[in-house]
Amino acid sequence: MSRQPFGKPSARQASTPPGPGERAASTSRPPMARSRSGSPGIFSLVGLAQPNLTITLSEDILFLHPTPKDFPAEDPVLQGTVTLYLPKKRSLNHLTVRLVGRQDISWGDSRPYESGICLDKEVALFSGKDEVVLDKGEHQFSFSIIVPSSTPTCERCQWGRVRHTVVAKAKGLGQLGGDVLSTEKPLFLIVNPGGSGASEPPPLLDHRFEGMLNDLGPYTMALQSQHVMVGGLLLFRFHLVSPPLNVMIYSIKIKINQHFTIISPTDSNRLATPPADVRTIIHLDGNHPPNFGTVADSTPVDRTASQARIGPLKMIAPEEEYKIHHLARLPDDSNLRPSTHELTESAIRVKHDIAMEVTYRVVTPEEAADLAKGGSPKPREGKGKEKEKEKEREKVPDRKKLVVSKGLEVFSCCCFVDSLTLPAYSFNDPALDIDEADKAPPCLCGFKMGQVIKFHGQELLREEGEGGITYAPLLKSDPPTPTDSTGRGRTPGRNLSGFFRTESSDSLSAPIISPPLRSPTSRSPSTASTLRTSYF
Repeated sequence: MSRQPFGKPSARQASTPPGPGERAASTSRPPMARSRSGSPGIFSLVGLAQPNLTITLSEDILFLHPTPKDFPAEDPVLQGTVTLYLPKKRSLNHLTVRLVGRQDISWGDSRPYESGICLDKEVALFSGKDEVVLDKGEHQFSFSIIVPSSTPTCERCQWGRVRHTVVAKAKGLGQLGGDVLSTEKPLFLIVNPGGSGASEPPPLLDHRFEGMLNDLGPYTMALQSQHVMVGGLLLFRFHLVSPPLNVMIYSIKIKINQHFTIISPTDSNRLATPPADVRTIIHLDGNHPPNFGTVADSTPVDRTASQARIGPLKMIAPEEEYKIHHLARLPDDSNLRPSTHELTESAIRVKHDIAMEVTYRVVTPEEAADLAKGGSPKPREGKGKEKEKEKEREKVPDRKKLVVSKGLEVFSCCCFVDSLTLPAYSFNDPALDIDEADKAPPCLCGFKMGQVIKFHGQELLREEGEGGITYAPLLKSDPPTPTDSTGRGRTPGRNLSGFFRTESSDSLSAPIISPPLRSPTSRSPSTASTLRTSYF
């Protein structure tokens, strides 16, 4: 849900909302519905004006705090005002405001999508028993509706969508005794468990993993974030204390796996689990070294340059300490959806887990001596080469992959502090701005990297000897020549990632061997972590 001032949708996207089986092509949030003014205008001068209804919401975004059924619920209250314009004196005996939540489900195959109502609440401002005579002009009525905390939140993905709207209806005031309906007002429901109060941001993330491998020795991995939100920051740390052997680190990847569960709105026993959607957040190799907390703008992609061969990330000698940290940004809400709370009754459920992958191999003493003299690493031959190359291939050890995964709860990008708190005082009344009412709530996806670091990056680096996170925009100059582990220059290739790259899928088909692992420590409640080593 991107904030409109930072990314406005095109005219085609604004007029054609995505279907239940389509993914939105823009990170921008759909524009607010504009309603005509309740003033009489030119039509009243000629006697053609008709009654008009408009709705004004105090807040178009509500934060839900789901709680178990046995505990007191903190249900938010939707408040607003209905404005009724009458061109002449009329009697009114029925005026209602209705809040409706609709969900559309796509199964991803030839079966038609299913639709259902997930929320339907109506409040009567005037019932059929009451009748009041209203004079010509505008009349305002206040209303309030309690929204259950277990209500499905807003969702839009390739498997469906969930949306909520508010509409007012006045019976008998239209032409030929028909009804008068207002323009639908969108309402956005977001889950935010928060901290100690309703206006607190999401909790901190500090996952740490410690283990021991025969090839790498003792190692430590850490994931830190001030607030794990869509479009937020993620700091990754990796530390090898003292490897016992010569080890070549080829790449380090941090991936977030999105798991969707689709439940039929009409039959709760009918469900589907599509394949996991894998998003690569961090990809470090010879062409993409760690930034150590100094983040710069990504350089433009040169589509005409040839891709240079990707070299290893680092060659580590025995008993040599290797310690890095890298700051990255999570994808926006068009690629990464927030996790579904376990107490939310939604037909589209999303859960996440994060995996840290280290690809390495043990270097033979002969190759280590050759690298020390300025040689290049031996390439790994493919499986379809001739038999005469089998002996040469056997001299190069197979690469190994260390994978540590753990469950992760990702919060909505709307759980930004500006959305959770009251606006700051100002000398000028923002209500005087015509477009102020049509702006969407603040969203983290619309902010640039420098702004996000200013808000959420100052408290991440706390270890001794590390400088604070800085933002250094790149000037328009020639990009530096990347170097491999031997320090030799290479021809720069395409800059494919900047800070993160996305991959459609990634799987491990090699056999898995579980090495000994110490008990992992975590400062955030989540599921247990898993570790595996693959050979390929």
